[in-house]
Amino acid sequence: MLVKDFMIREVYVARPDFTLKEILRTLIENKVGGVPVVDEHDKLLGMVTDGDILRYLTPAEEAIKGYFTYITVIPGEELDEKVRSKMNDKASQIIKNKRITKLSPEDPLDEMIKVLSKHHFKKIPVVDKDDKVVGIISRGDALRALYKEFVHKLE
Repeated sequence: MLVKDFMIREVYVARPDFTLKEILRTLIENKVGGVPVVDEHDKLLGMVTDGDILRYLTPAEEAIKGYFTYITVIPGEELDEKVRSKMNDKASQIIKNKRITKLSPEDPLDEMIKVLSKHHFKKIPVVDKDDKVVGIISRGDALRALYKEFVHKLE
């Protein structure tokens, strides 16, 4: 069984210039927990997930910084202030510039399970040989595939 056999093919995406407000609207209206961020050629640039957004919007707590004899108190933020100030931030500001974990449609089921469990991601983009997004895999998809491949056959 390969990733292409059970990946979700209808993928909602964001562009780097999408605002946080637009990304939130996409997640809520389509009842999805994350979107790949792609360029104008649909090449994968990164992912923005519900967890990324929550971490991005977490208000900073009050902090005290000491610099030898000078002490600075940096005030905390209120949630409403933080949300209002970040709604027009772009997807490119939210995605992390680290190596993107992705799968190929031709990857076997066991490779997908390894990737999902090793990295603790809830969703993984699926890309073709040109790095274009062709699908997405979630933990739920993995469980359904495991059930179909192994458990259901035993019944």
